[in-house]
Amino acid sequence: AGGTAVAPGALHTVPMFAASMLALSAVVVTPTAYSGRIAAPQTRSRVQCSAMQTPATEATGFVQTQMRKAAMALHTRDQAREGQQKAQKPMAQWTPTREGYLQFLVDSRTVYQKMEDIVNSRDELAKLRDTGLERVAALNKDIEWFQSEGLVLPDVTDLATGYAAELEGMTTPAFVCHYYNYYFAHTAGGRMIGKQMSDMLLDGRTLEFYKWDGDVKEMLGTTRDVIDAMAAAWTEAEQQECLDETAASFKGGGGLMVSLRS
Repeated sequence: AGGTAVAPGALHTVPMFAASMLALSAVVVTPTAYSGRIAAPQTRSRVQCSAMQTPATEATGFVQTQMRKAAMALHTRDQAREGQQKAQKPMAQWTPTREGYLQFLVDSRTVYQKMEDIVNSRDELAKLRDTGLERVAALNKDIEWFQSEGLVLPDVTDLATGYAAELEGMTTPAFVCHYYNYYFAHTAGGRMIGKQMSDMLLDGRTLEFYKWDGDVKEMLGTTRDVIDAMAAAWTEAEQQECLDETAASFKGGGGLMVSLRS
């Protein structure tokens, strides 16, 4: 039923490789607004990065080498062997509700819509259009379903509107870091979180948010290749600008998950 909380500690069943965005959700402590850039976080949940897992073959390209290295540096040593932060205690116990889940979906839609708008408005991002990874249409269906179940549509939080506004003003290299981390984390760890929410709150229903038309691995590979090609044309300073956004990109995406914790 709507509003029914999950037993404390249940989310400790989330696999250790759940998601980079989940790993960094511990950065935000009962936030009320998106507060911009941060340095490398000091606290972390015990889950590994999924968007940049160790590849089966030798890594090549900007994404799988430099972007991955930047992400791994933000993990603790118990999350990834490349982690550079001290191991922390497991993440705090969560008690998600249907209302909180709907809030997360509404906030996510705001951020995805802004990312799609930016991609569609900048010529230099043209090859990131229609990748198949877009999520707004799917989120529209899920939000409508929640409303049909009797839940009231919540207002978008300041966290989501603030993050969307931050994205709007970014240079292309900075934006690409956020784009990559946000989309790619959802396809892996995000799905694991969605499965947990589904089992706990929705009687096993799989939301459209976690479905793609086609082979998502192929979509990811193609998109990664596009970003690699873009980065190859950047100056060294532009590449560094992209890498420097890693912590902020994790904070922006992970911060939205506060609504799932209580």
